[in-house]
Amino acid sequence: MYELSNEDGLITSTKVTEEFMYKLGFEKGYKKPLTDIVDWPSKNFAGSKTKGERDGFVFKPYSTVINAFFYENMKIMAEFAKLLGKTQEALDFEYRAAKAKKAVNEQMFNKEKGIYVDGIGTDHSSLHANMMPLAFGLVPEEHYQSVVDFVKSRGMACSVYGAQFLMDGLYNAGEADYALQLLASKAKRSWYNMIRAGSTISLEAWDYEYKVNLDWNHAWGAAPANVIPRGLWGIKPKTPGFGIATIKPQMSKLKSSSIEVPTVRGTIKASYKHNGPRLQTYEIEIPGNMVAEFSLNGSEGKEFIHNGKSVPSAFKIVRLTPGKHTIQLKINSF
Repeated sequence: MYELSNEDGLITSTKVTEEFMYKLGFEKGYKKPLTDIVDWPSKNFAGSKTKGERDGFVFKPYSTVINAFFYENMKIMAEFAKLLGKTQEALDFEYRAAKAKKAVNEQMFNKEKGIYVDGIGTDHSSLHANMMPLAFGLVPEEHYQSVVDFVKSRGMACSVYGAQFLMDGLYNAGEADYALQLLASKAKRSWYNMIRAGSTISLEAWDYEYKVNLDWNHAWGAAPANVIPRGLWGIKPKTPGFGIATIKPQMSKLKSSSIEVPTVRGTIKASYKHNGPRLQTYEIEIPGNMVAEFSLNGSEGKEFIHNGKSVPSAFKIVRLTPGKHTIQLKINSF
């Protein structure tokens, strides 16, 4: 896609040609243009005033959402290149990512409001133009709070597809309370509403109100299936194939939780119990050919007890070898 980029490293679908479409696998002479999507259209499509799915997103030739995806893709391609030993290609992709990041933050950010606009040439700011940079790590540290606050102010103003990136951004930002609030919400725009609608599988949209011809078989509506293990429990591979796993829970106000995460090396089993205002307990089982690193956000003033032994407060990470572990988190009062 970098063939569509300008000298600043931003891409635009306005540069799409027949030759470009042919490279994507379309037949020669293919006339239909490549266009930006951003998210599922509003229920009445053109001219709809429904806030939902796109949150009033204003389409411009150079879009913040499209370029946030481009930045993320350049980062992924750099990783691929590194794994394949293609050093020069890795450097090239990293350069393109850095260039796009710089341009997005210089040309698509409203410094007065501290939030991203939808694209170059508009002063409108949507949920999408801010949750995507948050999910992909585009937001500079000095603007983190203003972007997070704006994202939280918009609610679930996106489709079931967009919700994936909203939840990723919130957990990346450590916003566990608000993320849990959305996961457990019973509003019309919620996963609970899919159950209330009578479905036994994730829907294509939040409700018939938002898409009258929705179907009942959409994996993109099942974001909690990966958000709970990756976000709420923070279970991710640190090295390829889960040789080393990271476990960084963000339980918020939950009183209890249990999970089993299958991996190519076996199943990680874990449970959590809130024993009171000053004690929390994690029971974790690590497969035989894996090690894990357990950590928590904001562990200051908290004492880790790992299998009955106190962990020095200077250690931010508890290393877990294969087998069963009990981690108690004691919260000291001052």
